[in-house]
Amino acid sequence: MRRTRSKSSEENEPERKASPMIRFGMVGIGVIARDYARLITEGKAGNCTITALSSRSETHMKQLQEEFGLRDATPFTDYCAMLDSGAIDAVIICTPHSLHPSMAKAAVDRGIHALIEKPIGVFPDEVEDLLRTLRANPGVKSGVLYCRRAGSAFQKLHELAESGFFGQLKHASWIITNLYRPQAYHSAQTWKGTYAGEGGGLLLTQASHQLDLLLWMLGAPESVHAFCGFGVERDIEVENDAVLHLRYPGNLTAQFIASSREFPGSNRLEISGSAGQAVLEDDRELTLRALSQDERAFSRTTDEMFGRIPFTEKTLSFGDTDNAAQQAAIIANFVSAVERDGRVLCSVEDALLSLRTINAAYLSAWTGETVSLDFDSAEYRKALESRFC
Repeated sequence: MRRTRSKSSEENEPERKASPMIRFGMVGIGVIARDYARLITEGKAGNCTITALSSRSETHMKQLQEEFGLRDATPFTDYCAMLDSGAIDAVIICTPHSLHPSMAKAAVDRGIHALIEKPIGVFPDEVEDLLRTLRANPGVKSGVLYCRRAGSAFQKLHELAESGFFGQLKHASWIITNLYRPQAYHSAQTWKGTYAGEGGGLLLTQASHQLDLLLWMLGAPESVHAFCGFGVERDIEVENDAVLHLRYPGNLTAQFIASSREFPGSNRLEISGSAGQAVLEDDRELTLRALSQDERAFSRTTDEMFGRIPFTEKTLSFGDTDNAAQQAAIIANFVSAVERDGRVLCSVEDALLSLRTINAAYLSAWTGETVSLDFDSAEYRKALESRFC
């Protein structure tokens, strides 16, 4: 009797079709756009491709097409024409800061997903307008490219904060002074280093990633008191030194110290609570100290004037500090969120908190006063525009 071989379960299954790629249009063809184009064309940023480009400069678009083999990507000198072309599912916005909210809003209004370079904008009222548009279009995704959130060290710290590892948070401090920028950086483009062109300096641009991370772990402060150095040893209008004191509900305080004129500089984050402490050096070495007893209970019950709480300590090392890897990860996260109706790693709401904290710091530095996070957006606009040259 002849035997026939039965088909395996894999052979019986229908062939699975690959999901169609998310088609990105890219607006603003500068340095950061090239970084993202490289990651996407090398297949490192998830299931996506670039099918359109938008810039006022046809030369810049042609250069990008040739550099990354994007000859099939349709060029547009009119941004809205690209949005209306039917050639894209989503847009990556890499234009100057002040254009981010309006460009994202134009996309969302048309049902096109928007991935926005940080910062989310310059004026909080414009971002609030974008949020209203997003709420009216719940099926449209929007995210912000605060790529450091994708780093394993910060994923771990966020997980610890959410899990209660720290107990009641007491204090946090971040010294981030390894953001060196010489004069050539500020002189490379005419809009850089100016209030009218950039809307701010160190806090809005270079140290924006770290401030976002601090707020991601601690939440929203009640108020900010800031001291800033404006154009220190550089021919710029905006700040390149900043010291922020953040006040939170309860007894939590935080300090944020940043500079872009020190070399080589430092990068050290400490977070302390009633149950534990974390110290992160250079985004790589994370030391965790877990107390055997909550400090508040120990203080109430110990008879020792200089009592010490036993604790355990361990150090974790992280190797994924490469900027390109984190950029690829946050783009891939956004693509996945679009495909599967998932959550983006950094939402517009998150980015608005960062922006309002930065705006409050500017108001404080300009006035010498402590500024609440619920400051009036119209008053901020007036204060900033008065500094436009």
